[in-house]
Amino acid sequence: MLLTGVLLVTSVNSFLKVSGQTARVGIFTDCQYCNCETEGARNYTLSLSKLDKCIQVFNSLPLDAVFHLGDMIDHDYRSYDSILPRFQKFLPPLHLVLGNHDYVIKSKYKPGLLEHVGIKEDHYVVDLGAWRFIILNGDDLSFFAPQDKKHKQERNDVVYDQFEHLHINGLPWNGGIGRDQMGWLEKQLDASERARLNVVIVCHFPLFTKPNHNLFNNKEVFNLIARYACVKAYFNGHYHSGDYQLREGIHMVNFKGMVDTENNAFSVVTLTSDSILIKGYGREPNRNLKIRQRAER
Repeated sequence: MLLTGVLLVTSVNSFLKVSGQTARVGIFTDCQYCNCETEGARNYTLSLSKLDKCIQVFNSLPLDAVFHLGDMIDHDYRSYDSILPRFQKFLPPLHLVLGNHDYVIKSKYKPGLLEHVGIKEDHYVVDLGAWRFIILNGDDLSFFAPQDKKHKQERNDVVYDQFEHLHINGLPWNGGIGRDQMGWLEKQLDASERARLNVVIVCHFPLFTKPNHNLFNNKEVFNLIARYACVKAYFNGHYHSGDYQLREGIHMVNFKGMVDTENNAFSVVTLTSDSILIKGYGREPNRNLKIRQRAER
């Protein structure tokens, strides 16, 4: 079953017509707003003006969609009152990915968070022509998001296993992908392979950026997606300094966090039959990434 991402805006703009192999999307992550003092590199209150600039740029371009890769707020449920009205201003369809900070709110608000921010499903698929975006919920196994008994046990088992092997990604600000979601992901990849679609995996948490920021079960997720030639890239946020790696033909792009420094950070990504072209704004660099072709696997 294909789940569609939330469409927060239904206004008609001069969106890029998705046809054949090409699609164009806006990417930003970790705006992480709160009305609080600057802490280190995190300029929390500046996130609103940075977001306004991002909206202005994205709305001036022919984009098929916009993705925010998680951490809309830093903490405090009231911060959504400043973020969500701005998200309504995007003209292209906006799709949200959940981050750990999105759940740093009082317990009474957590069960209704998805509805509050306008997300119908916490993991879903967005199809743009020949490109399929598979959005994962890295808060599936979490110390912040609500967990039923099954997920708590699975989370604890995964985290204990990481520490037993002296891995430090089992820290509370990270998250993991549960068994059921892994099964769902495999079905989506099977279907994508049969349909000969190009796939971008999207998650808040990185797989290999920095050990203390990586997804709990990063290796298991990578071992799964690396089996499929259709997977061309993995996009994430969470580690605000950003990163890029190429692993087994998969471009792993950790986009820089908007909240860090006085400079902005967002990107326009054009996906073609042979390339992923990233136009960076502010701190985000430009990249020209050649995608692996099926004959190479």
